Amino acid sequence: MQKPSNAPGTRDFGPAVMRKRDFILSTITTIYKKFGFESLETPALENLDTLEGKYGEEGSKLIYKIRSNSSISSEISDDQAVKLNELVPNKWIAGASKLGLRYDLTVPFARFVVQHRNDLTFPFRRYQVQNVWRADRPAKGRFREFTQCDADCIGSTSLLHEADLIQIYNEVFISLGLSNAVLKVNHRKFLEALVDELQLNFPVAKFTSTLDKLDKIGEEGVMKELVGYGIDEKKCIQLFAIIGNSELTQANLLQFANAFNNNPIAQKAIDDLSEILAYLADSNSTIKVELDLSLARGLDYYTGCIFEAIIPDSGMGSVSGGGRYDDLTGVFGLKDVSGVGISFGIDRLYEIIEAQQKWPDNLHVNNNVLICHFDKATQQYGVKLASQLRAKNIKTIVFPDDKRINKQFDFANKIGVRFAIVIGESEMITNKVTIKNLQKGEQVTLSLDDAINYLRN
Repeated sequence: MQKPSNAPGTRDFGPAVMRKRDFILSTITTIYKKFGFESLETPALENLDTLEGKYGEEGSKLIYKIRSNSSISSEISDDQAVKLNELVPNKWIAGASKLGLRYDLTVPFARFVVQHRNDLTFPFRRYQVQNVWRADRPAKGRFREFTQCDADCIGSTSLLHEADLIQIYNEVFISLGLSNAVLKVNHRKFLEALVDELQLNFPVAKFTSTLDKLDKIGEEGVMKELVGYGIDEKKCIQLFAIIGNSELTQANLLQFANAFNNNPIAQKAIDDLSEILAYLADSNSTIKVELDLSLARGLDYYTGCIFEAIIPDSGMGSVSGGGRYDDLTGVFGLKDVSGVGISFGIDRLYEIIEAQQKWPDNLHVNNNVLICHFDKATQQYGVKLASQLRAKNIKTIVFPDDKRINKQFDFANKIGVRFAIVIGESEMITNKVTIKNLQKGEQVTLSLDDAINYLRN
């Protein structure tokens, strides 16, 4: 008999874990809705030509491709189908796959916008909570299947959207009890200015992909890789002298202008970030925001501001990222439609909150009501009572089996039920309800109306 196991990089989530995950998701989506974002879903499967070429050289290697089935003749040529069926009849065949699992939610969103542009009102704000897949090496906080929680605004170049996203970051982290979070900010134009100022005869995308590895392989590793590409070591030293972190303030932006010798490419970044700071002046945002010129995110589609959030001393990488993309829809035939968005990694947030035990006190409590009984007659009465409670939106379970009351209480305690209602002969005669608060050990006998109010409170 085969021993069951999970595929590497995937996990199951039981009810206790799901209560915690639901808390994270509910917190984030509630804040998204408060800022005017609407829900959207897209399919797990995308055409490969939708995904490929959108995530940079490194990202493209991590796309899961779906092998063609011998019965799907449209996915390969007739000649290929005949030859492959002769070799492996009635089997899965590695034909010219044309499908892949979504790598993120942003590119499918861009595809959706282009397909449905006549049905949308711009600027269009959407949030999306779905799983994504990456053929990556599993590690702590890194999975092959994981949940993303995105928010994007598309169809506007206004930097007010960036300011809104920073405020969302602030509210999310405070609400999750992670007030020590740090939001790192960069601008794609700073990265282009670095290439320009250092006079690097080097593709910007390749440069940013290497620079993005700084937190993983350190200065020495990045320098070694850049030198291997033919960049002079002295220019690498110049690079590291410029890209130090600093708090995002108007004063520090002026210092960066001097560091870049008032380079016009860098000035665009400075102007954008200065405008965002002006929008945030009266926002009461308390999140620490750092300007980090090494931040690249490794994705080719970013064109403006870039975001990455970390929780210091958590042992995790980024828990959220995003940025401005001016022409992501262009690859699908719709030019000059700017957008900006962020994405939270739910799994990493879970791991951090779990390690720090910063869950709300009542999360371990299942707010269901369990109706306990002594025999078939009291169980049947309990079924009727359950219908009345459910009609008042009170989550109710009737214990299904004929077991002693103490066994029913044991079951209630094991699943974390907060209240147990005991139905006996006296309760049936008096039409009253005996409620036991299993967390506090209290017990009361009430009329049905009073019981409903008690359970709601």
